Amino acid sequence: MIDNNPVVRSVARAIDGAISRAIQGANATHWNAEAELERFRAAREKTLTVLGQITVTQAQWSPQEGTWSILQIADHLALTEAMYRDQFKRLVRLAEEGRGNTIEIGLNEVDVGFAAIPKEVTPLLEFPLRMFNLFVPHVLRETMVRYPIVASLNPRQSRPREGLVLGKVRQELMKSLEETEEFFASPLPRNLDDLTINHPIMGNNTIPQLFRIVIAHEQRHHEQIERLQAHAKFPRVSHEPMSAAQMASLFGVGGN
Repeated sequence: MIDNNPVVRSVARAIDGAISRAIQGANATHWNAEAELERFRAAREKTLTVLGQITVTQAQWSPQEGTWSILQIADHLALTEAMYRDQFKRLVRLAEEGRGNTIEIGLNEVDVGFAAIPKEVTPLLEFPLRMFNLFVPHVLRETMVRYPIVASLNPRQSRPREGLVLGKVRQELMKSLEETEEFFASPLPRNLDDLTINHPIMGNNTIPQLFRIVIAHEQRHHEQIERLQAHAKFPRVSHEPMSAAQMASLFGVGGN
């Protein structure tokens, strides 16, 4: 297939690098693991701070059906990070075993899409989307994730779960951060910039590029959380003592 042609991919990556450098400067394509991890830690700390300062009622509140609560957003962040970290590990394992430098992620595995395109139609566009995204600069993909320029649909893998417990979700986010730090602290292939993860909509990304998207994704949801907290009907802090059930939910006691 054309999208698997190494020459096509090489040309696409050269164009991507040139555009990214022109827009973001010479450091746009330079990978500094510790600096990027620090950016991610800062984003995660902001998420954890919010979860540590709100009540169970506030965490579970949503202005309307179909709109996520802060607790659901937090769970989505944990699931998204785990999903991409799993892809990173699969790619590194593939390279270490000498079985290739690219993993193909199909819409059947990560069914992200656009709100304007029906879910049943998106799979029919998989090949043209792959070709188109080969030539979409990473800086544009990252910007589209960071800011709600285009309404998108989240994949099944990262949809919030049922029966969420505030304390437990917060602990999972802390543990997930530790696992991501452990991954980047482990020995990684020297040819990291040659290893790519290809998805019809997310495009063809290296691990560093996709990790920047993970960071942008969490930053985007911070703004969603801020909008919820600024909502006129967002529950105000109650000075009444919490019930035993609320205490159990806050600290994850007896939760699922």
